Amino acid sequence: MWVGIVYKVLLFFPLVKAGVLGWKYKYSAQNYLFFYFLITATNEWVSFVRDWYNPDVKVGLQYNLYFIFCIIFFSIYLKEHFLGWIGKISLILTFLSLSYILFFTTFHGQEFDKKIGIIIIIFYILNSLLWFYQKIAFFDEYKITDDPAFWIFTALLMWSCFFLFRVTPMFYFAKEDNEFLQFLRVGQNVINVVMYLLFYIALLKFENKLKHTTYAG
Repeated sequence: MWVGIVYKVLLFFPLVKAGVLGWKYKYSAQNYLFFYFLITATNEWVSFVRDWYNPDVKVGLQYNLYFIFCIIFFSIYLKEHFLGWIGKISLILTFLSLSYILFFTTFHGQEFDKKIGIIIIIFYILNSLLWFYQKIAFFDEYKITDDPAFWIFTALLMWSCFFLFRVTPMFYFAKEDNEFLQFLRVGQNVINVVMYLLFYIALLKFENKLKHTTYAG
C-alpha cells in the first residue's frame, strides 16, 4: 500500500519540474512531457481515490483509455527522435497498435483488456530498441547519458519488461493466488517509482540542454 502512495506522490516531482521548464522555456522544448505527466498523475490519483471509497470499483475502462493515450503521446514524442526508415517503422508500429486495439479489443468495456497491456508493452519495447539501435548505428560525439531520450527509453524498456511479467498471468493469479498477485502489484509500484525517477533525470538533462542553448544564443 505505502509503495503505491510513494509512487503517486513521486509523480508530482516530474510533473512540477516539467511545468516549471515549460513555463521558462516552452513546453515544446521538452517534447510536451508535461502533458504526459499531467494525464498520468490525474489518472493515478483518480484511480486511488475511487479505490479508497470503493475497492470493488472497476477502473478497466480508465486504464484502457490511458494506455491508448500513452501510445498516441509517445508516437508523437518519437517523431522528434527517429530518422529515415526507423521513423517509418515506428509510424507503422503506431498504426498497427491502434488498429489492433480498435478492432480486436474491448477497450470500451468496464474490464481491463490485457491485450491492450500486451500491445503497449510491444510498442514500448520495439520503439525503445529502435532508438538504441539508431543511437549506436549513427554515432555522434555526445555522451549517450547526456541525451534526455536515453533516460526516457531506458525507463520505458524497464517498465515494459516487468509489466509483461505482471499482465500476462494477472487474471490467473487473481483466481488462484491472490497473495502472489499482490506481490506483483507491489513490485510494479517499485518499478513505477524507478521509472519516474529516470523521467526526472531526463527532465534535468532537458534543463541542462536548454540552459546551454540559451547561453549559446
